[in-house]
Amino acid sequence: MSDKQQPNIDDFVVNIELTVRDINVLLNVLNMPQQTPVLVFADLINAIQKQAQPQAEKAAAGVAAALKAAQEKADESQTTT
Repeated sequence: MSDKQQPNIDDFVVNIELTVRDINVLLNVLNMPQQTPVLVFADLINAIQKQAQPQAEKAAAGVAAALKAAQEKADESQTTT
């Protein structure tokens, strides 16, 4: 499998659900980061990580399985030739 064909975990999409209140907080944080308490950043980071981590782990497992299957196929074709 060439580098161009290998899936990259950074290219996978994760879905994050935020309340309207959370969106407003996020927009205000982005607008005025110096005036934002550190705990607000921590809460937003935690909310994103809690939702994104399981999705990223699932995608990584899929990538690993695809690479393993491709390697096994390549190994199999080498042994039969």
